[in-house]
Amino acid sequence: MKNNSAFDSFRVMLLALGHFTVDVYANLLPPLLPVFYIMYSLNDTAISLLTAVFSVTSTLIQPVFGYVADKYGKKWIAALGVAWVSVGMCLLGEAPGYMALVIMVGLAGIGSSMYHPQASAMVPRVSGNRKGLGMSLFMAGGNIGYSLMPLIAVIIVAIFGVHSLIWLIPPGIIVGLLIYLYAPRMDVDRQSTLDLKTLFASFKTVKGPLTTLITVVSLRAWVCMGMITFIPIYYMHGHFQGWTLLGYDIAGIGYAITLFLFILADAIGGIIGGWAADRWGKKKVTVPTLLAAAPFFFLTFIAPDILVWPLIVIAGGLVYASISPTTLQAQEMLPRSQGMAGGLTLGFANGIGGLLVLVTGMISDYLGRFDAILSLILILVIAGLIAAMLPPDKVKVEAVAPVVRQ
Repeated sequence: MKNNSAFDSFRVMLLALGHFTVDVYANLLPPLLPVFYIMYSLNDTAISLLTAVFSVTSTLIQPVFGYVADKYGKKWIAALGVAWVSVGMCLLGEAPGYMALVIMVGLAGIGSSMYHPQASAMVPRVSGNRKGLGMSLFMAGGNIGYSLMPLIAVIIVAIFGVHSLIWLIPPGIIVGLLIYLYAPRMDVDRQSTLDLKTLFASFKTVKGPLTTLITVVSLRAWVCMGMITFIPIYYMHGHFQGWTLLGYDIAGIGYAITLFLFILADAIGGIIGGWAADRWGKKKVTVPTLLAAAPFFFLTFIAPDILVWPLIVIAGGLVYASISPTTLQAQEMLPRSQGMAGGLTLGFANGIGGLLVLVTGMISDYLGRFDAILSLILILVIAGLIAAMLPPDKVKVEAVAPVVRQ
C-alpha cells in the first residue's frame, strides 16, 4: 500500500468495526462469571483462572501473530480471528463442566490473538499523518464493543438461558467476511522486513525503554482485567442489592451497567488520549492519567449507589487514556516491526496482566474482595510512577532512527 498522508476513513472504521466485533465476543466471559460461579460452585481463585486462561491465549501469544503480520502481511488471519472468537465464545454455554469450560475459554481466545496484531499494523498504514487519531478510533471500536457485551449477555441469559448464546454467532461470521474483502492489503516490502535475527537485534537497541513500557502496560492490564473480573463478583454481594423492577430482582442489571459504563468510558478516554498524545506527547498523557485514575477507583468502591456510575466513568476514562499513546510508543521503538509492537503492547503485556489477576483472586479468597480491590489501586499508582521513567518522545525517536535508516 502506498505510504501517503491521506486518512483513509473507510478502512480505519472497518478495522475499528473488526476490533469492536472481536472485543464484543471477548468480553462475553466477565458478565457470565457470576453464572459460572453458581453453576460450578467456584471460589474467586477458580473464577480468576478463567480470566487468566483467556488472557494467555487471547493476548500472550499475540507477538507470534505480530511477527506473521510483519513477515507475510496475511490479512485473512485477521478475518479468521473475528470468526474464530465469535464461534468459540458463544459455545461457552454448552460446556459440560468446569474443566471443559477452561479449555473452551482458552481455545476461543486464539481468535483474539489472530486479529489484534494484524489489524493494529494496518491502522498506521491507512491513517496518514493522523496516526494518533486512527489508533484511538481503532481502540475505541474495541472498547465500545467490550462495553456493550455485559448488557447484551445479562439480558439474553436472563430471558433465554445460557444455551441461547449460540444465537450470537452469525454477526461475527459476517464481520469476518467484510474484513477479508475490504481491509487494506498488507503488502510487505521484503527488503525492509526483519528476519528473526535482525528483529532481536532491534530489540536490543531499545531494550531499556521497551521493558519499562511493557511493564507499565502489563500493570495497567492487571488493574483493568482485575476490575472487569471483580466488578460483577464484588457488586453481586455489595451494591445494588434489593434493586427491583416490577417485582423482579435487577441487581444483576446494576452490576452489568457498572461494567458497561466502565468499559464505555475506556473507549471515550482512549479517543481523548489519542488526540491529546498527538497534541502534547505520549508520555505527558500516560503518566498523569494513570496516577489520576487511582483515587476515582477508590471512591467508586466506597461511594453510595447513586455515585458509583459517574465515578466509574471517570476512573475508566482516565486509566484507558494511555492505551493509544503506549501502543504508538512501542511502534516508534520498533518502526520496522509494527505488528510485533502491537502484539507486545496489545497482546503480550495484556496477557501478563491477565495472568496476574490470579494473584488478585488469591488475595480475595484469603483477605477479602475489598482488599483485593485496594491492591489493584496500589498497582495502578505503581504503574504511573514507572511510566514517569519512560524517556521523552523525542528521545525514543532518536533511539530508533538508526534502525529506520537501514
